[in-house]
Amino acid sequence: MTSGPVRTHTQGMAADRVTAATGRSPDDWYALLDAADGRSIGHTAIAAHLVTLGVDPWWAQGVTIGYEQSRGLRIPGQRSDGTFAVSASRQVPGERETVLDRIVPLCVEVFGFAPTSKRRGGKRPSARWTFPDGESVLVNTEDGPRPGTVRIAAQRERLTGPDRMPEAKTSLQELLARF
Repeated sequence: MTSGPVRTHTQGMAADRVTAATGRSPDDWYALLDAADGRSIGHTAIAAHLVTLGVDPWWAQGVTIGYEQSRGLRIPGQRSDGTFAVSASRQVPGERETVLDRIVPLCVEVFGFAPTSKRRGGKRPSARWTFPDGESVLVNTEDGPRPGTVRIAAQRERLTGPDRMPEAKTSLQELLARF
């Protein structure tokens, strides 16, 4: 499922970046994880093992997801709990909280109800909408790559299967395009 609505982890995380950040290539990590029974110990144990080997927790998660996908333990977009998620993002001018304050009313209009939670302050102010079926949308804002820009990220979470991913991805892209 490499050409679907979600990139594979290797498409999103270049091997040279993994090597630069962790000191080993993805293939080297995957061989090490195979030797540590990575196929059967589960996501949390794999990531924890990598951290004990000196890998930064953020990179440990990335290597773990790449390993799981490379070994057929999960497909792109699948979370460790078996549900699926898709995301979309956009760069806009502004400040984090101001941009969040501007996108929340648009989301309320689209989803038909107020956020079920909202967090201001910090590096990633956010709002979440949880739907009756258990799916949710998380919208957060963080500093963009250039001064005075903000990255808006929207993620549709707890999708029950990969068949939901294309429509959910398109909906998020359309939502952000309206902003």
